[in-house]
Amino acid sequence: MFIGGLDPLVFFIPAIWIVFIVSRLLPLKRFGLVPRTARGLFGVVGMPFLHEDFRHLMSNTVPLALLLVLLFKTAAGALNVVLCTQLLGGIALWLLGRSAIHIGASLLVFGLTGFHLANGLTQSNFITIGIALLVAGLYGSTFLSSINPWRKGSSWDGHLCGFVAGVLVAVIFSRVDVLEFLN
Repeated sequence: MFIGGLDPLVFFIPAIWIVFIVSRLLPLKRFGLVPRTARGLFGVVGMPFLHEDFRHLMSNTVPLALLLVLLFKTAAGALNVVLCTQLLGGIALWLLGRSAIHIGASLLVFGLTGFHLANGLTQSNFITIGIALLVAGLYGSTFLSSINPWRKGSSWDGHLCGFVAGVLVAVIFSRVDVLEFLN
């Protein structure tokens, strides 16, 4: 799916920034993910666009941009990876998360981290293994510290749900490729 020759994911980071600017004027935070509530379901897709402040936005923008660029280079269905990871992780967070308003793109950041790590293991070629090692080096310790339930102001459960979703998406997509190859 391309728009004027560009992958729609090219517009993802600018969209997050535009929503951040608009959220300074309008109360958009209420559209975050709130587990086990009807209104919180919107957050399954809305939460990556909502950020508390500039620091929160920047802490998600840089790793998300890098992980998306790496995804463009290794996954033919990059948009499908992003959508499936966000939906699976968001639904898991909605079902299992602690009662709070979850906002930010960190579920997707850690989802793509999990995807790249698992993709390196399931695809087993030099490029995906190299990217997995790079991602592990850059974000491995950050991920481990971010799933600490006692860390205040952090959606540790969102980080964990995103990571698990990314791993599952990599495994599922690797099996789909094998099945298509066999047919």
